Amino acid sequence: MKSRWLIQQTLRHFILPSGKLLVVAILLNSLLSLLSTASIAIVEPIFRLLFGYGQPTPPLPPSDVMGQLKHALFGTLASWLMSSTPQGTLLRLGGAIFLLFLSKNAVKYMASLVGVRLEEGIIKRIRDTLVHRMVRLSVGYFSGQRTGELMSIVTNDVIVLNSSMVGSLLTFVRESLQALFFLFLLVTLSWKLTLVAMSTSFASLFLIRTATRYLRRYGSRMQTAMANYTAILQELLSSIRIVKAFSAEDRMAEAFSRETSAYVRSALKHQRVMALLPGINELLAITALIIVLILGGYQVFAGHLQPYELMTFLFCLFAVMSPIASVLHSLSQLQRGIVAAERIFQVLKQEPAIRSGHRPVPRQWKELRVERVTFWYRPGIPVLEDVSFVLRRGQKIAIVGASGSGKSTMIDLLIRFYDPQRGRILLDGTDIREFRLEDYRALFGIVPQEAPLFNDTIANNIRFGNPEATREDILRAAHLANAHDFIMALPHGYDTIVGDRGVLLSGGQRQRIAIARALVQNPEILLFDEATSALDAESERAVQRAIDQVLQGRSAVIVAHRLSTVAHADEILVFDQGRIVERGTHAELLAHNGIYAHLWALQSSPSALAAADGNS
Repeated sequence: MKSRWLIQQTLRHFILPSGKLLVVAILLNSLLSLLSTASIAIVEPIFRLLFGYGQPTPPLPPSDVMGQLKHALFGTLASWLMSSTPQGTLLRLGGAIFLLFLSKNAVKYMASLVGVRLEEGIIKRIRDTLVHRMVRLSVGYFSGQRTGELMSIVTNDVIVLNSSMVGSLLTFVRESLQALFFLFLLVTLSWKLTLVAMSTSFASLFLIRTATRYLRRYGSRMQTAMANYTAILQELLSSIRIVKAFSAEDRMAEAFSRETSAYVRSALKHQRVMALLPGINELLAITALIIVLILGGYQVFAGHLQPYELMTFLFCLFAVMSPIASVLHSLSQLQRGIVAAERIFQVLKQEPAIRSGHRPVPRQWKELRVERVTFWYRPGIPVLEDVSFVLRRGQKIAIVGASGSGKSTMIDLLIRFYDPQRGRILLDGTDIREFRLEDYRALFGIVPQEAPLFNDTIANNIRFGNPEATREDILRAAHLANAHDFIMALPHGYDTIVGDRGVLLSGGQRQRIAIARALVQNPEILLFDEATSALDAESERAVQRAIDQVLQGRSAVIVAHRLSTVAHADEILVFDQGRIVERGTHAELLAHNGIYAHLWALQSSPSALAAADGNS
């Protein structure tokens, strides 16, 4: 039942939208099947020429309907091709065969082109649909998924689905029609012998039914193994520096090898079943052919069947084996396509946890209020608990605390990567869940701790924050981010390619590009999530100067590990185990002599400063 649903959904969502092209492909494949059948049917005049030329066709009783049909079909064909002399008939046959095969290959060529266009179009539609769905899913979905597995679904599973379902569909249509055309010829020649020949088809259907269960099981294992080795490869390439730093090349290569071995084992088991089916079917078909040869021979000896009719029947029966085998193979291959379709629709049926509201964001907002917010990733283990504070327009709030205290999670809630389980975040008294998500996020410019860039030019990386940005907008943002001077010192200036994830730039340069990217959209609230914690001392100073410059006249929430970078904030919130345990200005918190004062003393001591500089 589930398999039928998956096939129906695949047809409805991906194949039927290409309806016109699909109809053309089916018509061309049908014509190809007809011409292929005709290329076999033409052997009847050849056998008649060789075995019965000049012999009169015996009269048929009016009650013999099949005999009359046979006479009408093959008699008409013979009358077109037969001449008064054997030599003339041979010339006609030669010309007819040439024209027939010329037409067949022309149609085959056109069907191939249409088929490729159809299949590639469907592949594109599936991949586009998957990516459009993925990018709209919430951040929480990706936190629970392996990137490589999602990549495998978009690449490997789509190819399998296309070849196993779309390709199999065209094969099934073409070969089924061809088998039906051959079956018509066989019935026309001798319906009794046709019944004998087709008796083995029941055994074949039982065999397919039994094999289907194993094919789907091994197909599922193949797709899982494929996703696993793709995930390992993605992790290996994206973390190659860490892999080499810990001399883990062999370990990662062995992990990749284990998954490829699992894929090979499953593929071999899958192929054992796949390869066994045509062999058994062929033996059944040959058995039927031998029985037909014996029974047909007796009919020829008894004068009930002409020799050339038996030869034509045997020729057609042998020819029908290939399309039947193709149909059985396409039905078997369909099982792997069902597995791929299941994985694809598991992604497509996902709904974003963060839903957009409908209200417009007020142009002149006054305050962003966090009201008794509690949040957890796993039930019963709160990351934030009963957190409340207010960010007023033009105000700068800093969030400090130990690692794991919930600082970055608070930033994620502010920008609505997640929604709190309890409590609310209000913009001018309205729950932010009621606002249009895209408009609400446009209020913010975020600079994360790690600022991955795209393998593109510096200008395009900055423009990513605002696709409509002009060159002047990009230059202005770069100047504010204190990035213009180092950009102009690069070989191609703003047109310099930064490499994968910005690897050709230093950490400080990447962060300043990220700041420019956040600024180019002219955000009203800047979010800095430990933007300098991973930098050396010199890069930190350059980035901090950029931050100080861009904060003038803007609202901001600054998550920081180094307290010296937030000493001038309007309010500092000290987080500890998901709660705000202290709040106030730098001077007030020092006077309070609590956690903040203790951290300040540790970071301000000469030994701490020396250690920090040494670690940098």
